[in-house]
Amino acid sequence: MVMMGKQMNKIDETAKAKISDSIAKVERQCESELVCLITRRSARYVLFPLLMAALTALFMPILGAFSAVEISFTHQVVLFVILAGMFVFTPLSHKLTPKWLKHQNCSRYSVEQFFRQRLHETKSRNAILIFVSWEEKFVTVVADQRINEKVQQNDWDKLVSDFTHNVKTGEIEQGFLQIVSGAGEMLTKFFPVKAAKKDELPNHLIELDEPGYLS
Repeated sequence: MVMMGKQMNKIDETAKAKISDSIAKVERQCESELVCLITRRSARYVLFPLLMAALTALFMPILGAFSAVEISFTHQVVLFVILAGMFVFTPLSHKLTPKWLKHQNCSRYSVEQFFRQRLHETKSRNAILIFVSWEEKFVTVVADQRINEKVQQNDWDKLVSDFTHNVKTGEIEQGFLQIVSGAGEMLTKFFPVKAAKKDELPNHLIELDEPGYLS
């Protein structure tokens, strides 16, 4: 992936193979299961853009008071419809939505995907989800019960911070490889492999387009 755009660029097959091989290598060295997932975005942003369009149309008569043009209710409705279309169906929808709300949606969606991808069903309760939301430039690690008993979220902060920088600069492949390697070092320290184990979860990169959730 190279740049942030209107649509999420696809990771090429060579990069996917490298990521899959990196996951498999880590899983041979520790008892944990790793799943990597990238989504275009974590929600469809509609509410704040519509609010901004409505407020702009609502305060339009104030601007009219400083000119010779009389602003009618019809003018306000037309302006609202035009702005609503611009704000909702263009990249402006992201720019008008507060960062805190986007990150809240990403956190919610990452936990949802943790359960949808069945990471909580591993035999040893020892799986992690490395989650990336492309348009929000958001990265997080969601870990299962046994890992959370040993590793705290702040232990992931440096890895997450570095990967977030990779997302912002479009270096997605490098970001995945680095965080998988870093997570592997941490997990091998706490959960070194002791016997041959069954691979319970997919090693390939999971790619999602977008959820139907409106925010």
